Amino acid sequence: MQNNKKINLKELLSGNLIFGGMPEKMIEVLESAGRVQSLVKDEMIFFEGDRGDKIYFLTEGLVKLFKTTESDREIVVRYVRPGEMFAEVVLFESDIYPVSSMAMRESTIYYIERDFFLDLLKEKDFMRLFVSNLFKKMRYLADRVAFLNAYDVEERFFIFLNDHFGLEPVITIDLSKAEMAEAIGTIPETMSRVLGRLKINDFVQWDKNELKLNVDYAMSVIEKVKVN
Repeated sequence: MQNNKKINLKELLSGNLIFGGMPEKMIEVLESAGRVQSLVKDEMIFFEGDRGDKIYFLTEGLVKLFKTTESDREIVVRYVRPGEMFAEVVLFESDIYPVSSMAMRESTIYYIERDFFLDLLKEKDFMRLFVSNLFKKMRYLADRVAFLNAYDVEERFFIFLNDHFGLEPVITIDLSKAEMAEAIGTIPETMSRVLGRLKINDFVQWDKNELKLNVDYAMSVIEKVKVN
């Protein structure tokens, strides 16, 4: 559903590694061209194989990008958080979306038509920033493959906590346990077994959106991974 909500794109992208340094004039152009859309929980934004006619920024909420295997199993590519851009692959690699996207909770997205964005890429400064973005995304995907192959589920769990929330005695988690399982590349049943073992040993206590953590143990797991 489209709405008339105004988005301060400069503020939204201020902490973005790619667009934070974008000239004011370019941001104003993007603001004038974009449209805002509100999403309800579990609403699909686009499906894998759809014609890729828009690129998106997430302004509020949480969006999941995923692929579906022949056996109908979902493989999460990544979670998109506010301030992040997604679906930019349709600008160069393909004119169809290679993944599906869904709002994991009530969310707001800001989208720009693909053809308009392609015209912007004729600007040298904008092109340079965007090419940098593509290289960073490539490194991210390569690192994620290495991450899934190198560590077991418990190790991936603590690494994810450290990277996304920091290791604190009490952490507010904005993901469900099933979403966390997807984020670290496992299934909910395996995640539950790992959490159960950690709970018995008093390393982790997860109640709703609050996670109590034995920081020393978590750090020891991460340090062991770094050594190996």
